[in-house]
Amino acid sequence: MKTLLPILFVLAFAPWASAQFVIFGEALQSNISNSGFSVSYTTSQSGEGILEYGLTPSLEMGFSSAGPNASSHQIALSGLQAAEVYYVRPSLIRNGDTIPSTKTAIMATASNSTGQIKIFFNKSIDVNVSNGTYPHINNSSAAIVAELIKRIDSAQTSIDVAAYNINQANIVTALNNAQTRGVVVRYIANDGTSNSALSNANFPYEEVNTTGLMHNKFLIFDAGSVYDSYVWTGSMNLTSGNIYDDFNNVVLVQDQTLAKAYSIEFNEMWGSTSTTFDVVASRAGSQKADNTPHLFMIGGKLVEQYFSPTDNTTTAIKNAVLSAGGDVSFALLTFTNNELRDAVLDRQQSGEQVAGIIENIGDQGSDYNDLNAGGVDVYADNQPHDIHHKYAIIDANTPNSDPQVVTGSHNWSQGAEDDNDENTLIIHDAEIANWYLQEFSARYCTNEGSSSCQYDPAVSVWQTELQSFKLYPNPSQGQIQIELDQAQELDYQLLNSLGQSILSGQIQGQQAQLSLNQLPKGSYYLVLYKEGQAWGRQLIQLF
Repeated sequence: MKTLLPILFVLAFAPWASAQFVIFGEALQSNISNSGFSVSYTTSQSGEGILEYGLTPSLEMGFSSAGPNASSHQIALSGLQAAEVYYVRPSLIRNGDTIPSTKTAIMATASNSTGQIKIFFNKSIDVNVSNGTYPHINNSSAAIVAELIKRIDSAQTSIDVAAYNINQANIVTALNNAQTRGVVVRYIANDGTSNSALSNANFPYEEVNTTGLMHNKFLIFDAGSVYDSYVWTGSMNLTSGNIYDDFNNVVLVQDQTLAKAYSIEFNEMWGSTSTTFDVVASRAGSQKADNTPHLFMIGGKLVEQYFSPTDNTTTAIKNAVLSAGGDVSFALLTFTNNELRDAVLDRQQSGEQVAGIIENIGDQGSDYNDLNAGGVDVYADNQPHDIHHKYAIIDANTPNSDPQVVTGSHNWSQGAEDDNDENTLIIHDAEIANWYLQEFSARYCTNEGSSSCQYDPAVSVWQTELQSFKLYPNPSQGQIQIELDQAQELDYQLLNSLGQSILSGQIQGQQAQLSLNQLPKGSYYLVLYKEGQAWGRQLIQLF
């Protein structure tokens, strides 16, 4: 009934009601800069589009200039402040009347921060699938902890922490030291998990969410500063098991706009912007509102951000998966969300390369068997410690598409969608997608069990190289020699960097020679096939 009240009011009390009732489409943000952005929307009737906006829900800054008479509108707001959150309400001028939408959108400008995004993995990566760059930390839990303590020690004014659980005394000591030197430290933990290290805390902390989980793992540093503002997030809990044993990823972002968005979420759970926790105003789980921006331009990269359970996070993840034009890879602690299962199966059935790893295949409602039956190349993790990740990689090897990484604290479950406090980033960037692919290839190949396994989505098969399969000279200047360990019959294909077959044939015997004279300079992949198995090697054509 609540959603009908504004409409009934318009129809009943507006003098233009019978002729002027307008349905507004969703307001979409684009062209984000540090001084403005554009807003697009549709209306069921034609008129002049106009935006009412402000820094508060009262829209105190008034109206933008009006656009042309149309039913599809795109209006630019300019002259705005950098790193600010704005409330924007689409409206329509028709027959002299201004008709407002019933919904106000929340959008933000870009910041003047550096926009650097650092990626950390606490376990090994597969450098063989690198495009030439690598994550900032890999295979070193100690280095990740040192980076976190360095960031705490560097904080100037404020640190807000929302962490599911903690047993690391050194992190609490660093936070105590920050509090002692005048930094405002506030800490939110989950109600019901062990937070043993907080027994020595000198800063205020509270436990929230009695009906679900406060499952975040984020820290916000100096949100009021252009260059000192950071957000630390990802899948890693602040416990010894999660840091040193289980497989996790961390994202560290230097961006003031993102830090301000995370601060809105923290303050909502804290119940105030002060150092004092307000138990009456505090909101957690389904009590919260969808009250933060979702699109950011960070260092030239489009980044989406969603807080659960209010922001329709599953829909955002589903849209990312369905956007795949080449490949989808995922590494997840649990996979029980049927909506996301159907999105993954859709990509599999559309011919995309889909592969994954799931830790807890025995969870109630697990989608592991359905994915397997649908042809998805998915492993039940067989390693001693947990795959605690919650990431998906979209089009890592399809750069002309829209390479993306989905990561954060949000498990692919209904509990995460409906009950838990979670946060999710969707980063649109080919380089970062490749960094996650390096991690994924290492995890998949460990489960596969071959020391020479490597994943190349462009080839669309998991490659296990024959140690006795020789390919020379490589790089090549026009001719390559293939030498096998024994005489046999094999089919071969030569693939370009997009995974397209450009040369094929059959090898009979122990040696064969291929001419590449007709091919341009570049990187190629030779794949040999026999009885359902495939072996591959990258080769370089020099001219």
